[in-house]
Amino acid sequence: MVAEFLITGAKGQLGRALMALLGRRAAGTDLPEVDITSVDSVLAAVDEYDPRWIINCAAITDVDLCQREPGIAMKVHRDGVANLAGTGRRLLTISTDHVFTGSAGMKTPIIEGDRTCPSNRYGESKLLGEREALDAGPENIVVRTSWMFSGDTGLCPFIYRSLAHRGRVRAVCDQRACLTYAPDLADAIVRLTSAGAGGLFHLVNSPGITPAELATRFARSSGGTVEEVSWSDLELDAPRPFYSVLGTSREVSLPDMEDALERWRKSDVRYR
Repeated sequence: MVAEFLITGAKGQLGRALMALLGRRAAGTDLPEVDITSVDSVLAAVDEYDPRWIINCAAITDVDLCQREPGIAMKVHRDGVANLAGTGRRLLTISTDHVFTGSAGMKTPIIEGDRTCPSNRYGESKLLGEREALDAGPENIVVRTSWMFSGDTGLCPFIYRSLAHRGRVRAVCDQRACLTYAPDLADAIVRLTSAGAGGLFHLVNSPGITPAELATRFARSSGGTVEEVSWSDLELDAPRPFYSVLGTSREVSLPDMEDALERWRKSDVRYR
């Protein structure tokens, strides 16, 4: 089978959104059939599908696991990207707002050219993966994003479900970032590959918000109680960015947050 796009991590929410959008133009792969940390596995997939583009959605999304096991994070997020970039096919790989730390007093969105300062091991490994992709060729693309959600997966569904089913939720008040609706991101990714773009892009549904502010919005319509907490209260392994609101200096952007939330609510009967 020949496919224009090879999607790695196709079982994740962005991978599923891309497969739904691209249809027969894409070959979706995931563990165990394709392991991006194995050069042989990557090359076998490229030989089988002969793609023009590889879109890498494979990642370890457990930030605390990455903090405890940085070697595993590096193997997937740095070495895996290097293996994909080494095929010579055009590569688009997904990165994260955790390449920044920020501070509580910041108010200006962070754009592509701003200085990075990873907030944890996950962010460090993703930043090194960015460099592997971009150093391999200016035609490759890195997309930084944050707080992805769709269907019943991600921050938004978690907060909404907690309020609706349990009547309460604990929500962090000392981290500000942006939501990203996976179908919007998938659409923008396809547009980038069609436009012949290259380089680094920030793609999120602006503006920035804290989880506690999001929970308060949901509570107004669904009822329930919001308990504001800080990350330190949760005693997790990995620190999180204080401020990682992504802005962009590029010409590609996503719809705003309110529009994305409304479409998400209407798309799944469980959240009406």
